Order: sequence, then C-alpha cells, then structure tokens
Amino acid sequence: MQHDVRQVIEKTLRLVAEENLLSLPAYGDDTELVDEMGFTSVSIAMLLFRVEVELGVDPFLDENVRITDIRTVGDLCRVYSDCLAAQA
Repeated sequence: MQHDVRQVIEKTLRLVAEENLLSLPAYGDDTELVDEMGFTSVSIAMLLFRVEVELGVDPFLDENVRITDIRTVGDLCRVYSDCLAAQA
C-alpha cells in the first residue's frame, strides 16, 4: 500500500496542534516545527509516534537519521519518504 507521506504528515500536524492548543500558521517545507509552529519536544514526540503508526515505518532506526535533524516540515516529509522508498 502506497502512502501519501505529505498528506499523512499534514493531517497529523493539524491533529497534534489541535490537541496542544496550537494555532498553525500557513506553512510550507521550510517552516520550522518549533520556532514557527510552536511545537515542543513532547508534541514533536507525539507527532512522530502518530506518523510512524500511520505509515508503518520508523526512519530513526537508521543510525544516519537523527530526530535532532528534523527542524522543518520538509525535513519530516523527507525522512519518512526516504524510509518508505528504501523499503520498497
């Protein structure tokens, strides 16, 4: 089953933002999760968990992918897209 990574991430961003009472700005690939969107380490952990469950992959099992490197929406989309592509 092929997943639309961006669609899953955008849906999950909205859900986690709503649960954390965050008002999401208009965003794109370069929008920073913490500085511009207001996510905290806890809300990012929630976001990553939900995306992993939805997509069925954990890109952070790869030692070259570090959570601390995920700063933007584009970074998030890229690591999950790359992980799914590697499994195909």
